Amino acid sequence: MSDDLKDLQLITQSKYQKAQASMQVVQMEEARLRGLLAELTEKENAGRDALAEDSALQRTGGDVNWLRWVAHSRRILNLQLANVLVRKEAAFRRLQAEFGKADVMDRLVEEEAHNKRAERQAKLINSILDLSLVSDQ
Repeated sequence: MSDDLKDLQLITQSKYQKAQASMQVVQMEEARLRGLLAELTEKENAGRDALAEDSALQRTGGDVNWLRWVAHSRRILNLQLANVLVRKEAAFRRLQAEFGKADVMDRLVEEEAHNKRAERQAKLINSILDLSLVSDQ
């Protein structure tokens, strides 16, 4: 039974590690998108300052096009981020479930090892007692 439990423990640990890797990929994608959004905000602020000083861009509608492009880009990035956050939630739930399974398996293996140690100790004590009874006779 010990080998079966250890094999099962190995499988659950592998699934847990796979769930961790999945979560890490999603977190990296989230960080990338948040970075792009921050970059876009910086460009938007710099662009507004430049547009305020350039009346030619204002007359030709360049400022409106710029703001429209920024809004469109922000909308796309926010939609992508929303999708990633949905995936992150699902990955987190999978990770929790796999952690629970791995934790239970670790405890079962530990409990079995403890029981085997206790059984060996009991046998050893019994054999010592048997020897002492034999030597007393």
